[in-house]
Amino acid sequence: MKIGFIGAGGIAGNYLASLARLGQPVAAVCDINADQAAKVAAGLNAKPYSDHRAMLEAERPDAVFICLPPGAHDSQTADAALAGAAIFTAKPVGLHLDQALRTRDAIAKSGVVNSVGYMARYSDVTDKAKELVNGRALGLGTGRFLCRMPPNMVWWSKRAICGGQMLEQTTHVFDWFRYFLGEAAEAHAFGHRGFADDVADFEDATVCNLRFASGAVASITSTLCASAPECFVTEISGRDIYLRAIMDNRLEGSIDGQKIDFTGEETGYFRQIEQFLEAVRAGDQRRVRCSFEDGLRTLAVSVAATRSIETGRPEKPIEV
Repeated sequence: MKIGFIGAGGIAGNYLASLARLGQPVAAVCDINADQAAKVAAGLNAKPYSDHRAMLEAERPDAVFICLPPGAHDSQTADAALAGAAIFTAKPVGLHLDQALRTRDAIAKSGVVNSVGYMARYSDVTDKAKELVNGRALGLGTGRFLCRMPPNMVWWSKRAICGGQMLEQTTHVFDWFRYFLGEAAEAHAFGHRGFADDVADFEDATVCNLRFASGAVASITSTLCASAPECFVTEISGRDIYLRAIMDNRLEGSIDGQKIDFTGEETGYFRQIEQFLEAVRAGDQRRVRCSFEDGLRTLAVSVAATRSIETGRPEKPIEV
């Protein structure tokens, strides 16, 4: 399989490590920073490019990994799909819904296998939680994403590029709740500023309430200025069931009075790449747990939550 990368920053290194573990070589690396492309490509014995269209035309890759900040998404993913390459996109799938909708349509037209990097869907903890829920009705979710501003990521501090914390990080929580509670019908969020105005031009803390089409409700808190030992945590509950998932490897709770205490090994980062390659080789989209369209639905929730802070009222995600 011939693989290319568009974007050679931090998340690309994570995906490259998984590919190396699988013994899968990379043929080409593209980044608008030609020096960065050359540096990463040299370590892979791959060919560097600074223009993704030139890479697609010259290399004709079977699969392309899109590793771009949200605000850097333009036509790259659509161009790769229309060139016949299977697509693996880092989350979120973009910053602007109109652009992401055009990309979805291009992928649908091409018919290529496609996946989005919501790694928590592939973790042992998530698998165990799915097994334990086993069709039970769930009515409540609570979650959080508490961290400090990532170092050496200048783009992350700019709303115009990252979209803010709820779109770039809390999106993992939104996606996990969608995986268990179904589609979100409404988001109502509030934000605080003042603790981190010197490092980010958006809210340093947010709270968001979600109402789901199923009738379930959820509440999510986030901050970018306080580290927590358990950064990404979710809880789901219903009658006689309570599960607390501590990403990436712990699941606690009880079902029908029976204690749950589970430790996982696979965080999902490796498995999502493994299953993507299996899906590409088999031409089987069903092996992917989050398609581009599914990832677009999570983006729609993130955008609605972010917009709610601006409008001060509940906002509905667009229909995808």
